[in-house]
Amino acid sequence: MQLLNRLIKPAGRLLILPVVITAFSALQTFSQGIVAVAKTDTTTILIGQQFNLQLQLSHSKNLNIQWVEIPDTLGKLEIIQKSGIDTITVDAANLSRRQTLTFTCFDSGFHVIPPFQFSYRQAGDTTVHVAETRPLLITVNTIPVDTTKAIKEIRGPVEVPWTLADFLPYIGGVILLALAGWGIWYYLKKRKKKTVHAAPAIPTRPAHEIALESLRKLEEEKIWQQGNHKLYHTRLTDILRTYIEHRWQLPALEQTTDEILAGFSKGMMTEELFAKLRIVLETADLVKFAKMQPVAYENEQCMADGYDFVKRTAKTAEIIQEKEAKP
Repeated sequence: MQLLNRLIKPAGRLLILPVVITAFSALQTFSQGIVAVAKTDTTTILIGQQFNLQLQLSHSKNLNIQWVEIPDTLGKLEIIQKSGIDTITVDAANLSRRQTLTFTCFDSGFHVIPPFQFSYRQAGDTTVHVAETRPLLITVNTIPVDTTKAIKEIRGPVEVPWTLADFLPYIGGVILLALAGWGIWYYLKKRKKKTVHAAPAIPTRPAHEIALESLRKLEEEKIWQQGNHKLYHTRLTDILRTYIEHRWQLPALEQTTDEILAGFSKGMMTEELFAKLRIVLETADLVKFAKMQPVAYENEQCMADGYDFVKRTAKTAEIIQEKEAKP
């Protein structure tokens, strides 16, 4: 009997030791004011079905909690949704935090959800403690098959006859497109305006008289002397362009400098006058577009060249106007 008692006592200690350790650990966790719980709404699912797991952590407010980091998969179990972490005040000293995880699984068998570990520190203490949930077992079953029945062939696609309801969306789409096209055509037809290109009015006075009068008026206004070089050269070239348009019937008011100069052929004027016209037009372009500030001599020379150009081409202009006036 004594020998039997000696054998039972060590064996009893080995059986009691895990229980004591577990109880001590739970007591220590409870004494530190924290409890971690994980529970599922079911322990058995069919393959591909979903189930929910709720994590709950109750702890005192004086603990600094680090929430567990949850991966996307736990073994063969897939987490397809994670809710936010809800905080509930239990009383003046305690809080409860909850999070719901939605799982699914496509492998049959037994699957273990391992413990979730929460790290925490007590106020004024740098030691990191861990509170964890207990592991859970989930059973995933396949769909039962009745092996007593004969295997049937797989049915092919069933052809369903077309009905009017099947064609209605297409008919409606064609009608809407037709209405939209007609509406666009009608709108453009109503909004379309005929572009009328008005022919330049033939002045009742000789073109050179109008040009010389405009040049004298521009000279008397002393615009460039007031510092407005751009307006001065714009007005000067507009006078010459209008004169060219009425003198040679060239659309000079709508053309660039290069286009105006290219419109003159040999014999229409001397090379000297052609060179003066080029200088006047190109100087105006530099002032208007390159912001050049010409000196007084350049401004006066452009005016003098404008006078010379009009006066030396005026006689031919009078002859042309006399011919146009004859019936």
